[in-house]
Amino acid sequence: MKTLKETIKESKPTLVVFMHPGSQDAVDIKYMVKAIEDKYAGKANTARVDDTHGQLKVEYRLEEYPTYILFKEGQELMRESGAKTESQLEEMIDRAL
Repeated sequence: MKTLKETIKESKPTLVVFMHPGSQDAVDIKYMVKAIEDKYAGKANTARVDDTHGQLKVEYRLEEYPTYILFKEGQELMRESGAKTESQLEEMIDRAL
């Protein structure tokens, strides 16, 4: 299994969702990310990361949860925070394809 750092360096876009465990939206976001993963299989990657101890907050400059960051070849392409719909996240990926 690849690490997050390995995955975001791929040539395929990777949508990473940074969550805080126990958030109200965690279950809904889990299913939304799974649906996006299925739709873009082979074209884009997805990852859902629980920032349990706040370790990633500084490294990825996270100001709020959830934060959605789209990476490609290790570079951040787009960033969104707060409540998003599945179609809004798909739009992020579509712009990177």
